[in-house]
Amino acid sequence: MAESNKWVVEDINRTTPNLAAIRKFSTGDRAGLRFENFLQEYQVDLILHAISKIGIEYYEGDDKAGGIVRKGKLGPNFFRFKADPGEYFRRTQVYQEIFDQQILGLVNFFPRVQEVASKMFSLGPGVAEHQGRHMMKFTVRVLPEAPIHRDWMPGENAGLSFAPQIKEQFAWNIYLKTPKSGGQTRIYNEQDLAQAGNESEYFEVTPRVGDLIIFRTTQAHSVLPSDGERLTLSGFFGTTPEKVLFWV
Repeated sequence: MAESNKWVVEDINRTTPNLAAIRKFSTGDRAGLRFENFLQEYQVDLILHAISKIGIEYYEGDDKAGGIVRKGKLGPNFFRFKADPGEYFRRTQVYQEIFDQQILGLVNFFPRVQEVASKMFSLGPGVAEHQGRHMMKFTVRVLPEAPIHRDWMPGENAGLSFAPQIKEQFAWNIYLKTPKSGGQTRIYNEQDLAQAGNESEYFEVTPRVGDLIIFRTTQAHSVLPSDGERLTLSGFFGTTPEKVLFWV
């Protein structure tokens, strides 16, 4: 299908940042942003080696569209444990220490992700908290495909104390491994899931190792089937009146 000149994911180069595109995305006028080569090849290799030593956990989980699929994660995400928040926070304490020592100790990429979001909205960054307990900053995720869905923490009845403050919600993904083919993120210019698959406008982002992708999770989106492993560092952030908060 033909794509308009507006509903696109704009490429942001480190040496010549496209400030106009960043402003347009922050006001909802673009599908997303791709920060090219956010991680260099040697940094990706260091992170992959650390991940291989820690090990990915595979489990059967909800795909947010009524199906159960096999997922791979390193570190908890709240959606998986929303029926047992205590287990989520127990795992968060364990895995955040592992991540700090074994991943961020080698490549401290997370403050750079926070800086991107902070500058985009002129708000200070922070990690979301619930009743004095920090949320997980990010996870490592194996996601071969995902059906059309939206992510909106205030609407998921999660009971998290920070959720009512969220004004807009975004996903960020840094690609560590890309499949031989497929695995594109399709972002629709539509929030209604029923309309998203009905010839509505969309843009597809092809995964590239080292790139950082940011998009609004309240837009309908999906991941096309992958031929091969699709491995990312992933998380959410949301704007509040005072800060940009990160969680997963």
